[in-house]
Amino acid sequence: MKLRYSITMLLLLIGCSSHNSKVANQSLSLPPQVVINNVQLQKEVTIGVGSDRTNDNNILEAFVDVNSNVNKAVTLQYRFRWFDKEDYEVGQNMSMWIPLFLEPRDSIKVTGVSPTPKADSFKFYLKRGN
Repeated sequence: MKLRYSITMLLLLIGCSSHNSKVANQSLSLPPQVVINNVQLQKEVTIGVGSDRTNDNNILEAFVDVNSNVNKAVTLQYRFRWFDKEDYEVGQNMSMWIPLFLEPRDSIKVTGVSPTPKADSFKFYLKRGN
């Protein structure tokens, strides 16, 4: 399941390279399920490879490590987006941006729970907070 998802995401990134090669090339250094479209932010935080599991209720839970690389507090926002086995997004209107505060050189494990049992994979999005 994870290998298939990783291959799909890699092909998606390669396919998008003709539209915006700068963003796609930078994203190749990130885990396949992580999206950060801000070059400066990619330097300030490191994202660990995400993992997932299915809980007792057949709901997908996802885990991503976010690490600060700077000597100042960082205000971010994140969200998870969930996809079924055919790579269609499920629970589209339920994915809201959530604030995340990192102290200097801090690390935190961020978790997300899919809104439906149909979810088979996820993407983690990270951006600067307001």
